[in-house]
Amino acid sequence: MTSISSLNEDCLLQIVEYLGLEEQLELWQATESTSRLCSVISYAWQRQSKHCVRRETFSGRPVLQRDFLQCISSTVTELTLRYLPMEQLEQWKAHTFPNVRELYYLGDEYDEADGDADIAIMVSCFPQLESVGISGNTSGQHISQWRHLRRLDLQLCWYLGLQCFEDICQKLRLQTLTVQWRRAEEDVYVQAISALEDLEELDLDIVHLSPENARKLLSLPKLAKFRLHNMDLFDSVLEDIARLRGPDLVGITCRDNFVRWSPRVLANLVNLRRLTLVDDEGSCAIDFSVIIKSFPHLEQLNLENSRIWPNADGIWDVVAACPQLEVITVFNQCLSEDFFAFSASTMQRALDKRIEPLAIRFLGTGNEELIAQHFVHRNLKVFHKATDYTISQVPEECMEFEFLILDKS
Repeated sequence: MTSISSLNEDCLLQIVEYLGLEEQLELWQATESTSRLCSVISYAWQRQSKHCVRRETFSGRPVLQRDFLQCISSTVTELTLRYLPMEQLEQWKAHTFPNVRELYYLGDEYDEADGDADIAIMVSCFPQLESVGISGNTSGQHISQWRHLRRLDLQLCWYLGLQCFEDICQKLRLQTLTVQWRRAEEDVYVQAISALEDLEELDLDIVHLSPENARKLLSLPKLAKFRLHNMDLFDSVLEDIARLRGPDLVGITCRDNFVRWSPRVLANLVNLRRLTLVDDEGSCAIDFSVIIKSFPHLEQLNLENSRIWPNADGIWDVVAACPQLEVITVFNQCLSEDFFAFSASTMQRALDKRIEPLAIRFLGTGNEELIAQHFVHRNLKVFHKATDYTISQVPEECMEFEFLILDKS
């Protein structure tokens, strides 16, 4: 029988890269350190720019961890560290990772060590970091030492100190920020965030936002994307957003909470270009066809697992009301036969008026034969695959707003 060590390097590399990290480490330990196979494993680790290290990965194997870190230190660009105990993190101090730009660090919340000692180690190991997501017991100390940091996710940091957060906002030129706060801390957080003049994306997991604080945040000169989770009063915040930035609002994504759009809100959303509804079951108080007429410049309508119409007549009402509509995407919705019980004359009238053809993308819907049978017109293009469509990543009870940038300098 041929030994694995007798295979050429290309074959060995294919085998090694097929294995997961745990299996690669077992193979490394079972192989002579000077062997050709060890060289291939080392090369495979260096070739891989992203690595995920879990608590169990090097538990009780400090020498193996040292070998691995030495191997990847100069080549890795993205790391995920999951719940590493301090005795493992202490060994990282001996290594620097100059090319790591992105770090996801899930801290061990049950470790009795200083809640900021782990972050101090991270700052030392990853001096050129540009993006970091952190969870754990940190108070926020040391984070401001990452002077190249542009993207910061603190959503799962429940013990942030207000002074530490103010220090972060004063010293870093953040472009993306994700954070949560308690209602009593709202004013301090908003005041600190208001100083981030380069901020382009803001993601807030909060239950309340006053009109005055909404005004401060929406006045950020480069804000292009604003995401809100778990708000108690989505309707009132939407009114603030529509009033303050309505003409600049070009995209909205709603999940599980398609709000009861008031005429006052609709009147301000005249330039909306993209609307995405996720997991909506058609429970809104106002008929969707009435709402859509308020968006004369709508170009894209995306429905992800959303059943807002009993049949496809609703599509043709939208098409008739939105002459600039270019694409409708229906994703992950099982289309029953009732969906195709629509008026062919309604479809004909809506599509006859169009100058440019309309594209409808049916992705993961099934019933392709019925679609081909009923969705036929010279101004209609139907697709069942769309490589350029990105599924919405907004979580439950969330709204995402996209704005034209106020300051384009």
